[in-house]
Amino acid sequence: MSNKTFLQVALAKDNILMSLALFSVFLIAGLYTLLGVGMSMSSLEMTRMSGVFSLPSASSSMHGNMEMGQMDDMEMGNEHAKNSMHSEKNQVRNNTDIPTMNKPVDMSMVDEAWSIKHSAMMFLMWFFMMIAMMVPSASPVLLLFFQLKKMGQQAEKAVAYTYLFLLGYLISWGIFSGIACTMQLFLENANLANAMMMQLKSPEMAGALVISAGIYQFTPLKQACLKHCRSPAEFLARSSRKGATGACFTGIHHGMYCLGCCWALMALLFVGGVMNLYWIVGLAIYVIIEKASAFIRWIDKLSGALLVLGGFVLLVT
Repeated sequence: MSNKTFLQVALAKDNILMSLALFSVFLIAGLYTLLGVGMSMSSLEMTRMSGVFSLPSASSSMHGNMEMGQMDDMEMGNEHAKNSMHSEKNQVRNNTDIPTMNKPVDMSMVDEAWSIKHSAMMFLMWFFMMIAMMVPSASPVLLLFFQLKKMGQQAEKAVAYTYLFLLGYLISWGIFSGIACTMQLFLENANLANAMMMQLKSPEMAGALVISAGIYQFTPLKQACLKHCRSPAEFLARSSRKGATGACFTGIHHGMYCLGCCWALMALLFVGGVMNLYWIVGLAIYVIIEKASAFIRWIDKLSGALLVLGGFVLLVT
């Protein structure tokens, strides 16, 4: 099977409907992320508050003065301040209509905020965000898989098998979404992340994460996974399985390669803000370029070097 460009495959007459279906999946996931369904703020509101390059310490300072004032009052033995804080916590517990983003985040509020319902909504937020970010870069392999199945003995099932391939691919990113959601819960409970901005509080931790993501760009695992993502025809010729179950497992297989290629980049959302549209769109565009630009083989190395440099800047500022 020859390597065709994404544009050649997408514009093929019999692939237009499949291209529209993939675009619909992207559009639904993108709107879900944009509106911040189930969250206290939409992505637009979060982005407006965060800006493009807001540092973790900057977002924390938005309510830091309020928290510091309360801590000082407590240390001075001001009983009135203690009673006010206690009353405030009770009000939050008794009135779920008051968004927690308007209150100082403490451990009791974080614990309550992560109810089963909120945890489910947080997982869906991560999952739909990953769909919106990753489906565009996975479209070439999905369309090539569709084309390959149409040339096989079960051409009439090509559409169904392609959807099963997509399902398997999304299962891989669903696993990542569960891990990311759990990590966010841990960071918030440990008071290491700002629950309101969904961002690391410490510039030192943020810098270390950015440096780690940069170093990962040079690792053999990253390079191996990126090679598979850049050669979808080669991957399908070697790894495609027969039948409905085979289609789903092929999707999972490719999804794992994609996950191995991009997980460290996705973790950078904890630095810029999980729902910050600048970071979401920027990372998604970069992933597309990195996978599609096999002829610019140094782009992953360049981004890695820039990330390491940016991480050190965070550490020293």
